[in-house]
Amino acid sequence: MAEMQVHTEPPVAGAASPTPKGPEANAKAQSEAASPAPAAKQQARGPSLHQIYALPAPIRTFPLPAFYPNNPVSLLHIAYAWFGQVFRPPPAEPAVIHHGVWSETTISVHIKDEKSMRALWEQGFYGKGNLSRSEPNWLKREQVQRGLQEAHVSEIFTQQRREERAQAKWERARLEQEAILKTKLDEERLAASRAVEEQEAKKKAQEARERQEAAVLKTPLPPLAPVGPLELLALPNSAVVSLPVPAPAPVPSFAAPVGPLQILALPNSAADIVKLTAKAAIKSKANGTLTLSSHHGSSTDESEEPRTPITTDSPELYRDDRSVDSSSDGTGNMKLQRRKSVRFSPTVESATYKATDPPSPNRSPPVSLSQPSQTNGQGKPNGQALPQLPSASVLVSDPIINKEHLQLMPEEAFFLSFGLGVLEVTDPASGRVLSRQDLFRLFRQYSYFPPRNGPDEPDLEPDDGFLVHYAVYHHFRSLGWVPRAGIKFGVDWLLYARGPVFDHAEFGLIVIPSYSDEWWKKQGKQGPRKPWSWLHSVVRVLSHVTKSLVLVYVDVPPPHKFDEALKTGAAEAMKLYKVREVMVKRWSSNRNR
Repeated sequence: MAEMQVHTEPPVAGAASPTPKGPEANAKAQSEAASPAPAAKQQARGPSLHQIYALPAPIRTFPLPAFYPNNPVSLLHIAYAWFGQVFRPPPAEPAVIHHGVWSETTISVHIKDEKSMRALWEQGFYGKGNLSRSEPNWLKREQVQRGLQEAHVSEIFTQQRREERAQAKWERARLEQEAILKTKLDEERLAASRAVEEQEAKKKAQEARERQEAAVLKTPLPPLAPVGPLELLALPNSAVVSLPVPAPAPVPSFAAPVGPLQILALPNSAADIVKLTAKAAIKSKANGTLTLSSHHGSSTDESEEPRTPITTDSPELYRDDRSVDSSSDGTGNMKLQRRKSVRFSPTVESATYKATDPPSPNRSPPVSLSQPSQTNGQGKPNGQALPQLPSASVLVSDPIINKEHLQLMPEEAFFLSFGLGVLEVTDPASGRVLSRQDLFRLFRQYSYFPPRNGPDEPDLEPDDGFLVHYAVYHHFRSLGWVPRAGIKFGVDWLLYARGPVFDHAEFGLIVIPSYSDEWWKKQGKQGPRKPWSWLHSVVRVLSHVTKSLVLVYVDVPPPHKFDEALKTGAAEAMKLYKVREVMVKRWSSNRNR
């Protein structure tokens, strides 16, 4: 961290600035100089990323200083460091052994100790948090969300960016809708103005036509020749004779029917239906009850279901043309046939909730429902009360228990145990620490699906998924790369130069077993065949995220050589695997002709 220096410029000559003099002015100037300016105050920050992730592996090394031929003093420096390590040897490494538990469900090794989780992540980026994207920072994220800590969390920052992008998209869609609406309004306004203009043009044409017709009417017409007896009698020298004019025939007027009696009184209705309707009305007023008969379809048999008397003021009978049909049985009795009927039970049962169920995060905290709120049909409480739900509010002062653990892939766990010796894996069933040979066989068994862990299962083969992938993982880890799972981009591994905290992955690896040995050729064993369309799709996905595709071919040894080397140890067996890399570049038809 570079220290901030405050430079004061000398006063400009000729500037009219009053300078107070005296002991009070000197004391004030000294106090202002002693207290830093608000802009110069720096906010307290934690260590930088280079300090946090200074160790590339969970072990410490003590190398000798570099030698410079043009500087003889560097030779003295090397001699001093060498003698210091001889007489004061450094502590044995690894100094810290981490402990993990094998999980058969997730086929991974779980690290639950918080110090081990942070150490394995900060010293090589091993594993993944089960409640986080990659870095196990669930506890830190909870503290930031509760306001207990002010820090930068990648998941929260990513969520904020997604919300901002969603808000920007929504705003863009709103502006587009407003522009579309404005265009429609302009078009409607233009169409309305055109309609008004057309109406005015039609009105003017009509007025011109009327003026022309009026002018024609005002022009005197020549006398017409008489063509009938009336015209002849209307001549000046004729006698006036009055002829009888017949009266117009009266037009019959009909009133629109407004009730059932008027409808039944139409010319085409039967008179007996009117009489039956009047008798049924008088009978219902006298008795105060109606008879209801339920019929299905067009059946008229009254013996299917007995009639049920229902009072006229019953809430279940709605005297509406849409729900009740009226008919007569021919004997003068009125029957009402219901079309649809919906009945509700007078007792409403309360819903049951478990007290252990968490409240929904999209709802407000539940209100206490200890008092009975349901009533029966008579307005009285039914005696059943809803249980009181637990409150969804969490006190800020409650301690936060870290529920996250670090998950190590089988390749990562075996590299930490076999390659560095900093990890011990425990079997949860027996509670014993698994040896490297047991761990090696366990990971090989679970690389198949279903796992080959029974006595009747077939023997393990030298081309199983764990051996092939671990050869690639160990190869690139020894070269200083940081391999991590690449299922997100459709590849087997992603290669980081320093780690996911510093930069993005540069390469995507696809592991392909190769059977180049003569023994495999005699057996007719061939590697997996993939179409060119699959390869182009993978290259296209990686090119969109600025990554290069690398095909990693692993030469698999024959079984007899592998079994013989495995008797000596896992190290001798892994030496038989050879790794070859092939860089693949996307080929475009318009660019690479």
